[in-house]
Amino acid sequence: MVFYEEQNNFSEEKSAGTVYHTGNGFYNPYVEPLWKREKRLIRGSGNGIGMAALGYVAFSLLAGIIYAVLVQLVFPAANIHGLLYVTESVEWILNLLIYVFSLMIPFGIYALCIKMPLRVAVPFRKAKADLTFGGFLVGLGTGILASYFVTYLQLGLEAIGIGITMPEYETPKTVFGIILYVINLTVAPAFIEEIIFRGIVMQSLRRFGDIFALVASSLIFGIFHLNLIQMPYAFILGLCVGYFVMRTGSLWVGVLIHFVNNGVAVAFEFLYPYMTEEAYYMANAVYNLVCVILSVIAIGFLLAKYKDMFRFEPSKSVLAPGKKTVYFLTSPALILAMLAAVIMTIPYVHLI
Repeated sequence: MVFYEEQNNFSEEKSAGTVYHTGNGFYNPYVEPLWKREKRLIRGSGNGIGMAALGYVAFSLLAGIIYAVLVQLVFPAANIHGLLYVTESVEWILNLLIYVFSLMIPFGIYALCIKMPLRVAVPFRKAKADLTFGGFLVGLGTGILASYFVTYLQLGLEAIGIGITMPEYETPKTVFGIILYVINLTVAPAFIEEIIFRGIVMQSLRRFGDIFALVASSLIFGIFHLNLIQMPYAFILGLCVGYFVMRTGSLWVGVLIHFVNNGVAVAFEFLYPYMTEEAYYMANAVYNLVCVILSVIAIGFLLAKYKDMFRFEPSKSVLAPGKKTVYFLTSPALILAMLAAVIMTIPYVHLI
């Protein structure tokens, strides 16, 4: 498992009378017991990530206002009799800007506040080709299995009278509008969300143990998709993507998985009007089967080549995994952020 020493103490500085502990930096054992220090640092991380997440939620809630302000500033002629009229291309350019800044600004501030080196926060390193490609195939298969889990969950909720939906976007009609639409749904999430969740969030938590960092970052990734269909899907896929980012030491494998998963969904969306319903579902089923088969083959190959393939580095943490998770999730700012995220899912839940 790839692990970088600078992740252990990037926000710590040595002072007189201190000793060093991997993951917790320099501390004075006579002033503060190690377990208390680790608890405080985990709570601090939870509050920092929670504040960043609240910033993202605030951007999301104010998206309509931000959008209107941007239109007025950049395209003042679009205001006709108090109503805003913009082209599809302009609309999707503004949506892209809002999406990028709503994530990058708050989480970028978090990374700066904890003095996180860029090479740790955004590890776009060259990785082994076999690990990257194998992880990519496993990621595709995991995405398919996660989608089936979500489908059955949705059916189970419908059986008890609860319906859940996803946000819907109107498909553009112009060529440039379609290009921007595809960028918004594939390229932008693949890079921005990997930088945020597998980069800044997960890497900042690895000093408390890789398993903890993987689960915690995947949970945050799932919750902040802000709807009940994508939440469990993103959590499951996040576990797989996060693991291979750790294993390769690079975000490239995550970007690749993210881009292809989203890209295939967009491709099927555009193909649907031109196919019969039977042909559409048959093509979908064939694609799913191929992905799962390739994923199984990739797992077999990786296990044969790397005997420690799915093992984690022993944690240097002094706290038990359960306690770390509890301390992290009960950080006040993170509680507020999760509550806000859950509240934002309510419009997509209805009684049948």
